[in-house]
Amino acid sequence: MNAVVYARYSSHKQGEQSIEGQLAEAKCYALEHGLTIIHEYIDRAQTGRNDNREQFQCMLADASKHIFDALIVWKTDRIGRNKEEIALNKYHLKKNGIKIFYIAEMIPDTPEGIILESVIEGMAAYYSEQLSQNIRRGQRRSAAKAQSTGGNRPLGYITGPDKRFQIDLENAPTVQKVFELYSKGWTMAEIVDFLNVQGKRTLRGRPFTHNSLRTMLKNEKYIGVYTYNDEIRIENAIPPIIDKETFDKVQEMLKYNKRAPAHKWSTVDYLLTDKLFCGKCGAMMVGVSGTGRSGVKHHYYYCTARRKKLCNKRPVRKEWIEGLVLDHTVALLRDDAVLAFIAEQTYQYYLKQNTDNSYTQSLHTALDDVNRSMDNLIKAMEAGVFNSSIKQRMDELDEQKCELEAALAAARLKEDLGLTKKHIQFFLHSFANMDYDDQNCKKRLIKTFVNSVYVYDDKVVLTFNYSGDDRTITLQEIDAGLQNGVCLPRAVFHQNTN
Repeated sequence: MNAVVYARYSSHKQGEQSIEGQLAEAKCYALEHGLTIIHEYIDRAQTGRNDNREQFQCMLADASKHIFDALIVWKTDRIGRNKEEIALNKYHLKKNGIKIFYIAEMIPDTPEGIILESVIEGMAAYYSEQLSQNIRRGQRRSAAKAQSTGGNRPLGYITGPDKRFQIDLENAPTVQKVFELYSKGWTMAEIVDFLNVQGKRTLRGRPFTHNSLRTMLKNEKYIGVYTYNDEIRIENAIPPIIDKETFDKVQEMLKYNKRAPAHKWSTVDYLLTDKLFCGKCGAMMVGVSGTGRSGVKHHYYYCTARRKKLCNKRPVRKEWIEGLVLDHTVALLRDDAVLAFIAEQTYQYYLKQNTDNSYTQSLHTALDDVNRSMDNLIKAMEAGVFNSSIKQRMDELDEQKCELEAALAAARLKEDLGLTKKHIQFFLHSFANMDYDDQNCKKRLIKTFVNSVYVYDDKVVLTFNYSGDDRTITLQEIDAGLQNGVCLPRAVFHQNTN
């Protein structure tokens, strides 16, 4: 795996593990675990109270580009300030296929833990709409007043004390220049080059691109129109930077100059990455592709030791091996006895991992304080005391209440959900009714249940996550079991006739 390191220390905690110490430990960890470090992201004297750190955000952006496969950090607290932030950042990394390694913490990675994680993620879907509604409610309230909602401020504007847009005298001329040049017939490429040579940057401080330029040229805020998610549209709500005549002319030119969509390259998902191993030497097998004489592209899994001429295992066809593993996984899920065993093991694991509710109690305490403060303000207003300061304070408390309620809903998922064995059984049985032609469904099945797959020349051995043994069964154990006629736990044997 290609890995990167993220390191940070706080300016007010000079005694904690230093940057140099973290990097040294990370290199040792990478060497011990077969990881290749290709880059280091370092935030010096940066607090962990928020994740708005330059190098941390750069790491997240690079993760979205699939530049690396794994992230090495000192401890969990390096990727977030609290449980919600850590979960969100971990979800972002996981969504992009990034595996996280902790140097100073032992994060349990048992079969039951893997299945429980999938159960929790599945049940979170029932609560996601509630969380989204809480967030959207506050944003819509701000949008109704034509205020900034955080992510909708374009270049050329700043946010005033009342959260309304004000013209940024420093960057507004750049916006006006862009509209002027495009209306005179300059191409996108010419304007992008012109801006970048002049040292101009986007709102995020990055060089201009065709996408950022097109977004700017289509933004109605520059003529004073406030919009929010196609739900709210308010004319003359923002001080305009561009006159309507120029804006309309640019929109017509954009339509005229619009080209056919660029060719979209398709990417191939190798579902068994990190789970498929060679039955001859035990090395990992990775996805490769090649084009035949007829011009048709074929996809295979290839033994990594073969590249060094240490193994002569022939590649196996991607479609065949993935189909075989999925068939056996589905058959496993249709075995009621096996599902009952998985549910019991997962439930016991859940009980051990979810006994601390101090975080939820702290949120309840904070929410009670906010409610008391709001009640006091209401009593003051009922007594005839009302001014702008009280109104502003009430708005602040209302926003705090929304945030706390959203955090409580998220915390309740883990601590107050009341997860029972029946919940887990229902969730596991739901896998049997999934659309197995859907690519995301296939990924979820394999990630959750498949532990390892060993491919021999004459057979395939599959092992699954459904026993108390949290180790990946090794090739030596499988071979010894085959020779001695021993039935290995959580293993399925398939005679290879391919």
